[in-house]
Amino acid sequence: MYIVTGATGHIGNNAVRYLLDQKLPVRVLVRKIDQSLEGLDIDIKVSSSFDESFLDSCINFSDTVIHAAGYINLFNDAKMDTFRTNLQLTKRITQICLRKQCKLIYISSVDIIQKSKKGLIAEPTDFQSIAFKKSYYQMSKWLATQYVDQAFKKGLNGVILYPSAVIGPYDFKPSQVGKEIKHMLSHRLLFSIRGGYNFVDVRDVSKAIYLSSFLKTNEHIIISGYHQTIHQLYENIELISKLKKTILTIPIWLAYISVLFYRKYSVLMIKSLTENDAYDSTKRKVHLFDELIPFESTLSDTIDWFSTSLTNKDKR
Repeated sequence: MYIVTGATGHIGNNAVRYLLDQKLPVRVLVRKIDQSLEGLDIDIKVSSSFDESFLDSCINFSDTVIHAAGYINLFNDAKMDTFRTNLQLTKRITQICLRKQCKLIYISSVDIIQKSKKGLIAEPTDFQSIAFKKSYYQMSKWLATQYVDQAFKKGLNGVILYPSAVIGPYDFKPSQVGKEIKHMLSHRLLFSIRGGYNFVDVRDVSKAIYLSSFLKTNEHIIISGYHQTIHQLYENIELISKLKKTILTIPIWLAYISVLFYRKYSVLMIKSLTENDAYDSTKRKVHLFDELIPFESTLSDTIDWFSTSLTNKDKR
């Protein structure tokens, strides 16, 4: 049985769909049922994900557990919720997997990796230094990843995946990237900032999760995709959607000032635009798969999904 936490999130519900496409049995552990799981042939267990007895009753000997639940804190607030979800829940899941000899696929993040200014960025090998972790999200995910890595040394069978900025369809909540795409589709005037992100298709992340369940050794693997500047992203959305946009580029210093008055963005989000995002894909190619979904296809499918979602919402 494949057990998925965070199944109503972007990565989680796409992973569930991918597993179902492989004709595999799936059980999801959720706090509540929402539209992201409608119509899916899955076993749904509803309770507080922090209830250890609930987790223990739902995870059985030799199950494969995909731990995708997480609290993405881009505004560096809600410290208790961030650490409770990202660290404490991961500890509980990890201990159950150790005790019941389950395979654990843990979804970490490239945000916890210390990045050089130039050159390729590889998977972390040292979890000793936490000094550069400046946010609650980074610290909680770093500590959780360290905990899973230490459990490997105690006999845990697992894989830690480090996705970059995830983009793609079935983004119900939506994610921060999804919110930005919705904004781009519904506004004519767009303000761009110099810099960009490394974007990876959520379906490639889901494929990586599935294939990781067959690996015989414990691994740390970055799942990254394509670098896009914000300006390139806006231009591509304009081209694919055929919606005319006016794109104005503002300097970084002005963007930093604007976050003091405009809650939509944060200092952490702007800072990440200027970081090196040249991730090494060697381990992904060696252990999982080589070819990625082309970014043009990813963006087209994402725009189609959000456009349909917005249209259906208007009809309601």
